[in-house]
Amino acid sequence: MKGLKLILASCFFMYVATVQACRYTIREIGFSTLSKVTYVIYQIDENTTAFPRALELSFVNSNIKTYGLKSNEDSPVVAFAKSKNLKFPAYVLVDKNQRMLAMSQDDYNTNLTSGILSSPVQNRLLERLPVNYASVLLIEGSNPLENEEARKTILKACERITNIMPNMPKQVDVGPDMITISRDEFNKERVLLWSLGVEDIPEKPIAFVMYGRGRIMGEVLNYENIVAGNTFKLLSIIGADCECGLDRKWLFGYQVPLNWPKQTRQDLSDRLGFDVDNPMVLTEMSRILAMENRVPQDPDGITYEPIVVDLDEEFDDIPEIEHNLQPEESPVLENSESNYIVWYSLFALILIIGIGVFFVMRKKS
Repeated sequence: MKGLKLILASCFFMYVATVQACRYTIREIGFSTLSKVTYVIYQIDENTTAFPRALELSFVNSNIKTYGLKSNEDSPVVAFAKSKNLKFPAYVLVDKNQRMLAMSQDDYNTNLTSGILSSPVQNRLLERLPVNYASVLLIEGSNPLENEEARKTILKACERITNIMPNMPKQVDVGPDMITISRDEFNKERVLLWSLGVEDIPEKPIAFVMYGRGRIMGEVLNYENIVAGNTFKLLSIIGADCECGLDRKWLFGYQVPLNWPKQTRQDLSDRLGFDVDNPMVLTEMSRILAMENRVPQDPDGITYEPIVVDLDEEFDDIPEIEHNLQPEESPVLENSESNYIVWYSLFALILIIGIGVFFVMRKKS
């Protein structure tokens, strides 16, 4: 009888461990909109605080919020615009760390939205990130030999990740790739590079590992870190289960300005088998983030406290996604892989109980 109890106990713990396994990877968490507003584009005008409606709508699918200010207001943004001698109406882009970028008259007279969201690299990221595992952004320096060494090391790391992807918790269609910004392309990527804290051409090549909805994994990789193999280490984290005990800084990287139209969301939803912007999915992801390390703040003063999600505030302006793979009222069943795990674990439970009963009956006889 003790043998049967031991088998039943083992069965139970195996079942619980299987069913309670994390349903999302760090890459999938990276697609969420739990921090959808990362930047603010301000219009400073002499006569009105109203932001042009048509221009406001052009940012609605991005992680940029619009806001209007009058030129006589006491605001750091207004002071910055005046210090740059901008003509009104003027536009200033501000990130969450209060860094500011003045948009030139050419930028907004041509097309302000395109100038902020549609650089060649931003368009490539929008095309690739929903499909591939991740992208490594290499920003070339002044030394061609160092640039070439950085390229070779990054490509080797991408190849290593592609080779081990079949052993990861979730499968992705395409492995990581590398996107290069040369010195000649620096001005075309001014907004993107500014968002990464790169305002001048670096002396040595640097790199950023990008995943999800334009998020950065970890910190900037300088040349020494690239050749030391740290690109592979950062890439490997992206494919891990979300509840692997990592701090939130590894789960919720800083975002670059990026458009994310409805068709991109629909295609991503079809690939993942669930809608990352579904309020119930976001609530579950928020719970996962809340389970991570609750250290109040690190030495640099960056807080890692879990985010409290206000559903009404977060989801009222998100367009509906028509996704037929999942019933909204039953989020636990919206992923076919989850169904498979549950049925498999139930079958295993019944099988092991049957084997246990067989051995007990045989022993008694």
